[in-house]
Amino acid sequence: MAPGRSSNRRRRPPKPHDNTPPLRLDCARKRQPGNAVMSIREDIAMLRAVELFAAADPAHLQVLVFAAPRIEAAAGDWLFREGQVDGAGWLLRSGAASAWQARRGEEEKVANLGRGAFLGELAMAARQPHHLSVKAETRLSALRFDHDLFLRVAAEFPEFGRQVFAVLTRRLELSMQELNRVRELFVRARSF
Repeated sequence: MAPGRSSNRRRRPPKPHDNTPPLRLDCARKRQPGNAVMSIREDIAMLRAVELFAAADPAHLQVLVFAAPRIEAAAGDWLFREGQVDGAGWLLRSGAASAWQARRGEEEKVANLGRGAFLGELAMAARQPHHLSVKAETRLSALRFDHDLFLRVAAEFPEFGRQVFAVLTRRLELSMQELNRVRELFVRARSF
């Protein structure tokens, strides 16, 4: 191809590593104009109910919601698998899902999830691997917030980034305190 010329061919998305069917991406958000405004408001309200975003300005959440692709999944589709690094957080808009985790060599169902559940906070914020798998139990709709989108909003609105990372930092501190408490219990138990 000559320099300065662009190819008209579309790039194909990478194939999944397993045999899970691809999820349907509905970026066009084909809704009636009045319903779109209501839907965005509902999505923002659901995000505000998530501890991670509770203190965020609704205008910043609106940017996230508006830019995030909507994913439609059929019952039985996996949104993501344990150990997968997709750099995405997921907000369940409708439908039901289940969370699974590998235990003793088998996947075990650990939770039922519904409308308003937010999954993959660390995957979205820090590109960490998912610590569980999530499967659609019914037809569902979700918003997918990828790492790059999250960082763009945090860079554009530093207060948003500070608020979200303050919540993550507080959670990490609580986890460290709990680990230290458990460690102390083990140290005491050895003395018997």
